[in-house]
Amino acid sequence: MYLKIKNKLRFNRFTRIIRFKNRISTNEACTYWLKSNKNKFIYEENNVNSFDLDISSIDKKPIPSPLSWANPLITRPRFIYSLSNVVVSPVESHIYFCDIDKSSSDLGSKFDCNNLSLFDFYTKNEILEAKEITGNILHLGISSNPSNFYHWLHEIYARIIRIKKKYDLDKFDFFIMPALKHKFQKEALDLLKIDSRKIISDKAFFRCTGNLVTANIDCIVSGVDLRNFFCEQKRHQFKKAKKYFLDRDAKSGLQKREFINFDKFKQKYEKSGFEFVKPEKISFQKQINLFLSAKGVVGVNGSAFSLSTLMNINSKVVEIFPKSFVDPAISNICAPAKLKYGFYIEDSYRPKTDDDWVRDANSKINADLIDHEKIINFFS
Repeated sequence: MYLKIKNKLRFNRFTRIIRFKNRISTNEACTYWLKSNKNKFIYEENNVNSFDLDISSIDKKPIPSPLSWANPLITRPRFIYSLSNVVVSPVESHIYFCDIDKSSSDLGSKFDCNNLSLFDFYTKNEILEAKEITGNILHLGISSNPSNFYHWLHEIYARIIRIKKKYDLDKFDFFIMPALKHKFQKEALDLLKIDSRKIISDKAFFRCTGNLVTANIDCIVSGVDLRNFFCEQKRHQFKKAKKYFLDRDAKSGLQKREFINFDKFKQKYEKSGFEFVKPEKISFQKQINLFLSAKGVVGVNGSAFSLSTLMNINSKVVEIFPKSFVDPAISNICAPAKLKYGFYIEDSYRPKTDDDWVRDANSKINADLIDHEKIINFFS
């Protein structure tokens, strides 16, 4: 096996054909790295990776492809990695190996811990100038926008919770992750008692010569990780009886999906027992308590639903979409959490073909084009 991998890496050096065509398998990569006795790949066992989504089209039109293409929803295996002498960045989830085999490429090889693959690279000259760091390091880099509540929560915070099961977080000397720019990020890390002085967030590369720990990103089962963790941490029991309307306005969130002409419909929801709340206006802990006390949530689609999985099994989630932006992120986390997911698209819109879907995350939604009675009845 060792000779096979060496020959394959050397073959890549001489052919230099498109790098993605020359990936070696995960098993081969793991075998190669484990021979040095310094790298560990911890497979997280007992994780179901296929889920059926309980989905309802409240507007009674066909379920659009963005919400139906993966039912059942199948996730990747989950690993925690312990590595040595690698290069990482706060703004990437990738791991760069510089010493696998000097004959494999100009600089080395890059491991994509999300797609579980290894391939040569030739353009990252800046890794040669990476700053050296020793000690125990937790890498939580992501390529997506860390200011987005959903991405930060499910791609960074949920990984910390997974790693916390295997490692004492106090033993890490540094946390390489995107900069903390928002109050919710600091509040969330405070709940884990993480010392912000240990965080390295420079947009640069770092050569970690000690022990680096990381985990592949899982934005599907991550919701269950959050549920299990916060349900264990809660200090008192919450009666799961409340229904919330997750409100937003023109200033809410990074993406401006404003609900216009809605004021005249608010009373309908209030009379049906819904409480209006703007999640971004309350603390992270209060958001946790909100979802722990909920049996149903509804609102304009977006990151406000990121903690929906804290609700009990069979609780209900309804996203209201504009015509020009239908996204599966929240439905994906609802599947493993066994929540009942419903949606309503403005004006019951469906394009003639899937190619005609438009993605404009800053769309306005006209409340006059929504059948609010159907949404309210979904929670009956």
